[in-house]
Amino acid sequence: MKNKLIIYNVVMTVIVLALMLGFGLMVTNSNNRDINERKIKDITAVYVANFDGDINFAKDEDVRVTLIDADGKVIKDSGAAEIEENHLYREEIKAAAIDKPKVVIRNSETLGKEMMYYAEKIPYGDSYMFIRVAIPTESIKSYAVKSIVPMIFILLGVWVCSIVASVLLSNVLLKPLKQVKYGLTQIENGTYRKITPATGDSDINEILVGINDLSEKLQSGILNARDEKQKLDYILANISDGIAVFDDKLNIVIANKSLENTFGVNGVVGNSVDALTADTAFINAVRDCAEKKNDAIFGLKAIGRYYLCSVHYTDNDLIIAVLTDVTQEKNSEKMRLEFFANASHELKTPLTTIKGFNDMISLQAKEQAILDYSSRISKEIDRVINLLGDMLDLSKLENSQVKLENVAEVDLAEIAAEVKESLTHAASERNVEITACGDGTVKAEREHIYELIKNLAENGVRYNNAGGKVEIKIESINGKTKLTVADNGIGIDQKHQSRIFERFYRVDKSRSRATGGTGLGLAIVKHICELYNAELTLTSKLGAGTTVTVVFDNA
Repeated sequence: MKNKLIIYNVVMTVIVLALMLGFGLMVTNSNNRDINERKIKDITAVYVANFDGDINFAKDEDVRVTLIDADGKVIKDSGAAEIEENHLYREEIKAAAIDKPKVVIRNSETLGKEMMYYAEKIPYGDSYMFIRVAIPTESIKSYAVKSIVPMIFILLGVWVCSIVASVLLSNVLLKPLKQVKYGLTQIENGTYRKITPATGDSDINEILVGINDLSEKLQSGILNARDEKQKLDYILANISDGIAVFDDKLNIVIANKSLENTFGVNGVVGNSVDALTADTAFINAVRDCAEKKNDAIFGLKAIGRYYLCSVHYTDNDLIIAVLTDVTQEKNSEKMRLEFFANASHELKTPLTTIKGFNDMISLQAKEQAILDYSSRISKEIDRVINLLGDMLDLSKLENSQVKLENVAEVDLAEIAAEVKESLTHAASERNVEITACGDGTVKAEREHIYELIKNLAENGVRYNNAGGKVEIKIESINGKTKLTVADNGIGIDQKHQSRIFERFYRVDKSRSRATGGTGLGLAIVKHICELYNAELTLTSKLGAGTTVTVVFDNA
């Protein structure tokens, strides 16, 4: 700091002296010109006053006098014996000819140096003549040569003085700054001590007091931030979820140990997201979040385990990815689905056997009481078999590993007609009319679309009034296929509509059992829609009916 201050002072001194020298040279040059102009005009005036048809030259080697006639011919010249060149078009002669004499400076071809010229017109007989005086201009170089040596001595003297002054001044000014620098270093180490304001300068002492206050606050902030960082580091190191933070350039800012263990890497902070994993789903989710600022939640499999990954964009242009290990939940779900499917299959066989024996009893029995019991048994067995069938269908749809192997163009109008035919008996028993209209196709498995339309239409029949209607409508709009199943039945109260697609949820349990409902129909519909990314909406009003709309995107 001290060396920089000294160098700065010296440089500024040199610049000031150089400017002074340049200004002095410019002023001297201007003064010399003014002096020479007055001199040449005075000399010319003397020759003009003494002109009597001839001219006598003074003995002055620095003054050149020329007598020129009206045609520009040189009559007499003090500097040359004979001059043949015509001078009529010389600038000073042209100015004198119109009675506007002026001083002209140019190089003389005859003498080979810079000269100052001035001419005046004088009457001579019936004509006139010109008296021109020329004097050499004093060269500024001579002044510069004479001035540069003393200026160098002056510069050296000022330079030495500036060094001495800089050293003395820097000791006064930089001592408290050194104390400030030392204090800031101590802040970083957490051992800051106040600077004693005893410089003898009230302004500097006031600044030091302000620095003391600021430094104390800074030290307190650093210590608090350090404590918070330690807490955060401890939390990140011991949390089971993998956490990664990326900047807007997708470089890793934070990655805890759980995350590194998830992807089997180490020391990835500072690297790109590509250094963390090669999983395209994860990389694309982080990149989309950075570009579009959209959050995302998706499943991820890494090193044989399953994770639920959430990617979130923050207000300070950071992307946070959190990976939660759901392997146990996945395995439990898989075991549950397998048990569910196996149990359903195992239960179906004895139930079918019981139903067969019950049918034999009803055929052979003659007592009305036995026939009534047999009818009730048959009805309950049918209900349980239907329930098991729906449970099997739902378990297949809920299986996250389900594969759509038989996807093809499915004609919805054709399936709607089949559903209408299959529900003819149930509709006639309840005096409900089913209609189907429209045309459209979707890419799906035929069995899934049949289940979807059948469950919706069956609900429309089951929860309708005598004389009611169920309308199945199919439309193709802007590359999308819209399926609408509407009825004018009992409707659904607003408070139940948000839960109507849950498994086993019934608005009226007694009516559902009476009509043979299993409580799984709409849950199956919901899972089929999710399987094909179809948009599912329900509108209903109590006592006025229900409308369910499914929109398939054929893109």
